[in-house]
Amino acid sequence: MISINPNINFLDKNKYALILSISLMLVSIISLSILGLNLGIDFTKGTRLDFETNSNINQIRLSINETQIKDNYTIKKVENIDDKSNYKNVFSLTSKVDFNSNDIKGFEYNILLSEGISKSVSDNLKNDAIWSMCIAIVLILIYVSIRFNPFFAIGSILALVHDILITIGVFSLFQLEINLPIIAAFLTILGYSLNDTIVVYDRIRENIKLKNYPDDISELTNKAINQTISRTILTSLTTLIVLTVLFFVGNYLIKLFTLALIIGVLIGTYSSIFVASYCVNFLQNRFGHVLKKFNFEEEE
Repeated sequence: MISINPNINFLDKNKYALILSISLMLVSIISLSILGLNLGIDFTKGTRLDFETNSNINQIRLSINETQIKDNYTIKKVENIDDKSNYKNVFSLTSKVDFNSNDIKGFEYNILLSEGISKSVSDNLKNDAIWSMCIAIVLILIYVSIRFNPFFAIGSILALVHDILITIGVFSLFQLEINLPIIAAFLTILGYSLNDTIVVYDRIRENIKLKNYPDDISELTNKAINQTISRTILTSLTTLIVLTVLFFVGNYLIKLFTLALIIGVLIGTYSSIFVASYCVNFLQNRFGHVLKKFNFEEEE
């Protein structure tokens, strides 16, 4: 059994973590402002065509460049799961401009999937995605407020916003496509990050109660992070091993989903140690007397 029992002053190093977090969030905000998001056809309307062929990517691009979508399309090669097929290559073509499969000529191919998403459907999907993120954050805020106290809730929400903003910033900076599976990945990141944060929070609360709610909890917060660091590192490491394998062996349909999760796990682990814990420590030390005044007791 691996046992890690460090005695690191994490709060003392938080000034560096604060600079790093603010820098990453600023880069994300600037990227979102200038580059925006590369939304997939799930959110912008468009057409998707999956087909199998014996032609190579260059031949296909030459044919597509003769159509109305020549300046607005994405094509990726995917794995051919049909061993009995007469065609050796499978491609997925998407465009935010509506097109007809009959418009693509110049090579032989067999259509596997052809679907279009209208503007009304894409708008509904976009609104549903935004609402799902907002509802998840509000429910988390309510749960942590009841389970712990409002300071813990504020810390957890700030950490979650930090995680999602940086993850979205990476997708914006490198113009990676955001579709429905990526939104599912973002929601998964919320859950994973919160789980990590709750583990640290539980230990902070236990330490605070043992000392009968002192005015300064910095030492207790540091102790809690050190007590849970072994679990945090080992859990994140094993998760990253699985995700890394999926990223390298999976096709493009799951690569972006897995990449979002990898970024989320790394950022979530970092934020549970440096962001969420620091926020609780700061708020409790600065405004803890308010909770005492109103006799606020955390729920067990």
